[in-house]
Amino acid sequence: MQKQIYLAGGWFTPKQASLVERAHAALKQNPTIGYIHSPQEHQYKGVTEDHDPEGMFGGYEWANQTYQNDITAMDLADMAVVLWDMQDEDTGTAFEVGYLNACHKPIVFVCEDDLQANPINLMLAKGITQCLTSVDELATFDFQFVAGEPYTGQIV
Repeated sequence: MQKQIYLAGGWFTPKQASLVERAHAALKQNPTIGYIHSPQEHQYKGVTEDHDPEGMFGGYEWANQTYQNDITAMDLADMAVVLWDMQDEDTGTAFEVGYLNACHKPIVFVCEDDLQANPINLMLAKGITQCLTSVDELATFDFQFVAGEPYTGQIV
């Protein structure tokens, strides 16, 4: 049975946007994946900072509905792929890791930065199921069974 994936990660810098784009493309190639929910593609009424004809971005209605959409998507997902940028950590992504962990969803954490030179917070490190060091690995990773492996990078 193919898995439903929640794809978490910031898209606010060129590096983050590239990670999301590359990860989405790799996941689409993976035969163990049936559906990919990428939050940036599901903003309430299609509103973004750059596309906001009604002036909703940042307002209560937009924030509430976008948040609820993401929570529902995390609840429905079988597991998550989390993209992490050590140089520009995204607090929304950190929240998603905590929520997904509390829901007992496996989390495949992807970070292409040097894990030994860039420590991450212990709450994040202990909340992930498996860590990959290249987005390219997502194209062939077996999502049918994600075995827990300890995070091997530096932790603070």
